[in-house]
Amino acid sequence: MIGIVLVGHAHIAQETVRAMEHVLGSQPLVATVNAGQKQDPARMAEALRSALERCDTGDGVLVLSDMFGGTPCNLAIGEAARRGRAEVVSGFNLPLLIKALALRGQGLSLSELADSVTDAGRQYIRHVRAEESEHG
Repeated sequence: MIGIVLVGHAHIAQETVRAMEHVLGSQPLVATVNAGQKQDPARMAEALRSALERCDTGDGVLVLSDMFGGTPCNLAIGEAARRGRAEVVSGFNLPLLIKALALRGQGLSLSELADSVTDAGRQYIRHVRAEESEHG
């Protein structure tokens, strides 16, 4: 099974996993790495390496980062390149994470999973006008 590691600023990764658990319950092979404002990047890289090792059972790890170009994403890209068997998708949201969990056991390659969840994440970002909403 493909592991999933979320990395992000402050507590966004941890809180996104908490929200997911509210919907789906606890899920195996999911870890978070949070970047504190004054955290040493070397310590964060070590925490990321540890999370990648814990979540990789041989099928690889999908790393979801909160923001392209930020320190968490840059470190994830570096670690993915260094170790192999890891793909990075930036700009995660809750539907993207839920889709990743739903698809990861369905025989997709790591690269196919990354592509599928990227599409799903985009699909759930909408400008919803009140007149278009059933609840508005």
